[in-house]
Amino acid sequence: MSSPPIHNTDAPRDRTPYLGFAIVGCGASIAPLDFAVNLAFPAMTEAFALSTPDIRWVAVCYVITYGSLMLFCGVLGDRLGHVRVFRWGLVLSALALAACAAAPTYGWLLAGRVLQGIGVALSLSCAPALAMGLLANGQRTRALSVYSAMFAAAGLIAPLLGGISMLHWGWAGVYGFRIPVVLLAWLCTPLLVRRLRVQTLSTHANASQAGSVPGLWGLMRRDPDFAWINWVSVGVQFCSFTIALSLPYALPAAGWGDMASGAMLSLWALGVLTGSGVAPLLLRRLDLRSAGIAALLCMTLGLACIGAVPMAQAWPFMALALLLQGSGLGVFQVVYADQVVATLPDTARGLSGSLTLVTRTLGIVVAAMVWLWLMELLQSRALANGVSQPEAIWASTIGLMPCAAGVALVLVSLSVWRPSSRLR
Repeated sequence: MSSPPIHNTDAPRDRTPYLGFAIVGCGASIAPLDFAVNLAFPAMTEAFALSTPDIRWVAVCYVITYGSLMLFCGVLGDRLGHVRVFRWGLVLSALALAACAAAPTYGWLLAGRVLQGIGVALSLSCAPALAMGLLANGQRTRALSVYSAMFAAAGLIAPLLGGISMLHWGWAGVYGFRIPVVLLAWLCTPLLVRRLRVQTLSTHANASQAGSVPGLWGLMRRDPDFAWINWVSVGVQFCSFTIALSLPYALPAAGWGDMASGAMLSLWALGVLTGSGVAPLLLRRLDLRSAGIAALLCMTLGLACIGAVPMAQAWPFMALALLLQGSGLGVFQVVYADQVVATLPDTARGLSGSLTLVTRTLGIVVAAMVWLWLMELLQSRALANGVSQPEAIWASTIGLMPCAAGVALVLVSLSVWRPSSRLR
């Protein structure tokens, strides 16, 4: 038997949860603010004299580290306390960001990214559980929506902050500007504790088998519908990462500066923010399955429209397509997280929250490997056809979008076809 939720009777019931959400969002922002690093890929490629495919390890080292540790850190939070593990992650993240910003060599930078991945795994695995603990159990969807919106808001400002920091400090600025944010969240965690309404804390002896990593794999084997929605999430992130990966190269090739490119990428994050906020309203009118399929359709259409934008007309057609794709992604992420949390026990909220991030990470890792390989292939073919270097870059980056839209369309079709899909 799993231990029941421990109610925090010290938390005043008349206090609003907004300060608590702000603290959780500030600490969790270390992950979406990493979106700024994508903007610095070209500068890091030049600074360390790398080939374009080699820059993938900046993303891969980081996401593989936190992706491989996330589930275990979520279980650790369920058993030792979400606030405690959250704080550990913030301290490690601050140290890692400082190491990355001061990296004299590419190897040093990659080592800092590994340390950053450990810190993110600790803090981010417990952040959704802390967000849900700020509201009553019956308000789970609202808590997940607010958390997803905060996550998206950090992604919204990440390219802008990244562009500003690069103007002043070069590529190192995309790491350095986050250090004060992380330290602020760490200093404010005592205020967070006083605002938690419910804390779910299990011991090793009585933790539910479903609240362990082996128990999770067993649930996936027994319940193919639950396994399916997790694979859909992997596919969604695989398709969506084409935007974060390709636009930092495509927009400068079309003559856009760092600030303008960052502003365009922020529109995509604005779409994710909008979708996260709209999701609870949408779920009042649609069931989970219908809302999930509608979100997938929006994403697919957005990717297809981005792929159809000519180089000379990136604005405003691409802006609208990015908003559409981002909105679909925002809705889907709330729908998916709601289903996962509802499936796993309440005492495994660290595990359920970390699972949603593991599927995201897996999609990003595979995307970084596949899409960068395809990008290089398309660019070589374009150059062989005699086009200019900027046109070849545009063709190889925006050319990824129809491929991603095709994969997303397959996900939509299979989700509609499956008679017992968990998106319901």
